Amino acid sequence: MLTCIVVPHYDHVAQFEKMLPSLADIGMPLIIVDDASPEEAFKKLEQVLDRQSLECTLLRNELNAGKGAAVGTALHAAQDAGYTHVLQIDADGQHDTGAIDAMLEASRQYPDHIISGKPVFAEDVSRLRFLARHITLAFCWLESLSTEIRDAMCGFRVYPVNTVVDILDNSSPGLRMTFDPEILVRASWRGIHLTFVPVSVRYPETGRSHFRYFRDNVEISWMHTRLITGMLLRLPMLLRRKFSSQGGAATK
Repeated sequence: MLTCIVVPHYDHVAQFEKMLPSLADIGMPLIIVDDASPEEAFKKLEQVLDRQSLECTLLRNELNAGKGAAVGTALHAAQDAGYTHVLQIDADGQHDTGAIDAMLEASRQYPDHIISGKPVFAEDVSRLRFLARHITLAFCWLESLSTEIRDAMCGFRVYPVNTVVDILDNSSPGLRMTFDPEILVRASWRGIHLTFVPVSVRYPETGRSHFRYFRDNVEISWMHTRLITGMLLRLPMLLRRKFSSQGGAATK
């Protein structure tokens, strides 16, 4: 395994600067993709990285296309550089970097799996945010005909590079807020196993959400429409797999 850390970034310089020392301590190369942040923010990001002693590749999308687009750029760059796996973590400081070792250990144990964080929220988490995650999860269970997906929205993952690049190149998943859940559903359709690791999640008081209510809700609705349609087209195959796995479990 040859692993690097991937960080999609859009105008989160202050939060990213706070978490950067923790990433540097891991001792892995970084690929950071800026998704066309405002010019001032991008210059600050360059300055922050210049002050760090680490192996880092900074790429920039010319147009703001969304987090999924930034992750896709990073995955293709990682593949071109010969990496077998990437650890993806968001730049906004939500995820506990102390869980990185557990994520990487799970990936070493199951190198063909997608490893994803399973958020452990503090009691003060927004009820609306909490409910929205569970609604998305319920749709993902329907779309995959499986409860293997334990959380669909967490942006803290370890991806086997070639596997996920093949999904990107052959299915064109959504490029914004829909990217994280859609990758897991499409991976489940292909029979790619998913492993989940508990990760503490907090929402920094100074953090800013880039969620756009109308645009992103329309995109989420369209994603679920596409995935339900895709599930129906794959229904015979998914049902055969489901009953086969149940039968196998019953005979063990």
